Amino acid sequence: MKKNMLRSSLTEFPEFPEIKRRLSEQMLLNPFNKVIKYTSTPAMTPLIMPHGTVTSGKPSENLRFSDGAVSELLGPFHILMKLTLLDCSARTTKCVPRLIAVLIIIALSIRVGFLMIQSTGNVLSFAWAESNFFSFPAIFIQFCGISIFQWTRHRFIETFSEKLSLIRTLRLETNPGLDNYQKVHALALILSIPWLVATTSWSLFNFFNGTIFYGGAETNIIFTSLMVGSNFYIWFISSISLAFYFLVFSALNREVVYFNEELDKAKKEKILKNPGVLEKFDIRQFEILNLIMSVNHSLSFFGGLVPLFLFYGIINGIYLTSFIENIPFIYFAILMFNLAAILVYNLILLIPTCALQEHLNATNKILVNNDELGSSKDQKVYQTYRIMVDRIQKIDTHIHVVGAFPVIKPVLAAAMFFIPNIGFILVMIKKVIVANGGVV
Repeated sequence: MKKNMLRSSLTEFPEFPEIKRRLSEQMLLNPFNKVIKYTSTPAMTPLIMPHGTVTSGKPSENLRFSDGAVSELLGPFHILMKLTLLDCSARTTKCVPRLIAVLIIIALSIRVGFLMIQSTGNVLSFAWAESNFFSFPAIFIQFCGISIFQWTRHRFIETFSEKLSLIRTLRLETNPGLDNYQKVHALALILSIPWLVATTSWSLFNFFNGTIFYGGAETNIIFTSLMVGSNFYIWFISSISLAFYFLVFSALNREVVYFNEELDKAKKEKILKNPGVLEKFDIRQFEILNLIMSVNHSLSFFGGLVPLFLFYGIINGIYLTSFIENIPFIYFAILMFNLAAILVYNLILLIPTCALQEHLNATNKILVNNDELGSSKDQKVYQTYRIMVDRIQKIDTHIHVVGAFPVIKPVLAAAMFFIPNIGFILVMIKKVIVANGGVV
């Protein structure tokens, strides 16, 4: 019955009462419509929402949350997430975990402000660059905390897992190996170790020197101790949030890739002209795109803001390479290791998002390059084919950094070229100032 309703919603157009003046998003939000675009958070819920999704954040009565499906996707991170103190899905008094989460986020904000005021040097000095190098990436930790708070409060992972399970039932052939994420879990845990070394090494080095930053003033031991402890917690929640993000996009990528494989196989076997086979692909594509839009709605805050502050860190990290002769080699090695860690973290965040867009482009190519369907005389087959093509081409499935730059392969390549070069430009400016007798 559901499939028939879905098909009729795509192919039949009932008559509606005449609407003299439609309510548009611009009319509703007025000047705030432009402001919201820069927050990286969708102003309104996606136009095509998966059946069973509730925009208020409360689980649908028709959607059953399976701990097994969630554990299969998250593995050990399902348990580790509860240790962040940001889990608002626990079966306790709602105000308790939410109050704890809010207090933690406030504490992280205070920490960022504390780091920002530690810089005592002039612009382009080592103290200035070092402070910026650690302070700007520290801002993204607040987004990690807020994201975990929101994901658990709205039970995003549970909803995603159930919708993913539904899409798996639409496959033409089962593939249990495709749903095994144990290798991804192991890789995520292994990669978290160098991230731990990076986030704690610089604070430990400066702890023994009695400072927050190497180029800063001597600080009370209480503050240096708190910095070391907070860095460990920061490593923990930033690792959990990245693992959540990466696992969700890994699942989406796998599903789209397998959809493309089965679609291409059906195309070669020339069975797509069978209305029943094509309709199955039509419904499956509809559900996959709905799931992607729902995921983007939940993850765009994290995926759209975190890269910005990590890129700031990369710029300052590259500029710090010009101070190799002014600081101990051990601390210079620590700074460069942190630079590499920030770069890898950013790529792990951005590459799966870009990969999804590449796989969706592959879906479009398979459909567009199908002359058999494009010239079909069967009205139902041709209409279904056109719907599938229009859907893949017209629905926006991108996540945008700061609401402006879509996370796609060409934009990422351009960013990885231009942004590091800003750091090299700062190095050249410093050398020109020093060569002309100036001091930085």
